[in-house]
Amino acid sequence: MSSSRAELRGRVAFHAYRTVAWLGRTLPEHTGRLLFRWLGLVAHAVAPGVRATVAANQAQVLGRPVDDPLVKASTREAFVLYARYWFDSFHVVRIPFEELLERFECVGIEHMEDAFDAGTGVIMALLHLGNFDVASRWLDAQGIDPVAVAERLEPPELFDLFVRHREALGMEVLGLSSEGVGRRLKEALGTNHLLALVADRDLTGRGVEVEMFGRTRKLPAGPALLSLATGAPLVVAPIYQTEDAWKCVMFPPCTIEPTGSRRADVIALTQEMATNFERAIAAAPADWHVFQPAWEP
Repeated sequence: MSSSRAELRGRVAFHAYRTVAWLGRTLPEHTGRLLFRWLGLVAHAVAPGVRATVAANQAQVLGRPVDDPLVKASTREAFVLYARYWFDSFHVVRIPFEELLERFECVGIEHMEDAFDAGTGVIMALLHLGNFDVASRWLDAQGIDPVAVAERLEPPELFDLFVRHREALGMEVLGLSSEGVGRRLKEALGTNHLLALVADRDLTGRGVEVEMFGRTRKLPAGPALLSLATGAPLVVAPIYQTEDAWKCVMFPPCTIEPTGSRRADVIALTQEMATNFERAIAAAPADWHVFQPAWEP
């Protein structure tokens, strides 16, 4: 892609992000949800290339052909739920903490509390599923400030908007390529913090090959490496969008039998994370917001 075209796409993304942020913070919830549902349906109708990519991902998860009626319906719903994700991510700052605590359900919270009691910190392995921005706001309501890592976006103004938004939700955001990011993550665990690491896509190309839904794909090695290096538990924690609220399910910590080989242990722990990801996605395939190819063609 030429630099001028990439710059144009970056500017469009910047203004789109700013517009969505304004709508999310301005519109009443009912009105905003209706508008963004319509926008999701429009995107599904007018973006055949993206629709085909999402359908391929959904077909792999569901174990059906791409032209299967269930896959088509799940693909359409994926666009609707992704649109809702964007509205809710910005609108949640308008929801009072008391109301959010009533509308956000968490199952398995003892896995996080046990880690804090032990003083190890906890690594939450998240997916592009449901709405982790709302989860961050829920954590903030309880006085827990997660540390997160984000892919650097272009133009820089877009990344700045993204970081300011996440910081308003209570997160500390570190750039994926920032100098010393690994050291900062270890320090956060050493001071009993929660790391929120979105780990269902390998953005570096240096990930670990795992099996998910019958095919191999790569996942980042970072969560497993951090867990093995610090002793902090690695907990898969999908967040689902329910009819009018949200639900987090914190799985029991991923565990493996140590082999004495760091490489083998990283691979095994990452596969265990991937197996839990399978369970998380299978519970609500349309809520998995991966609009890029999840497997090699």
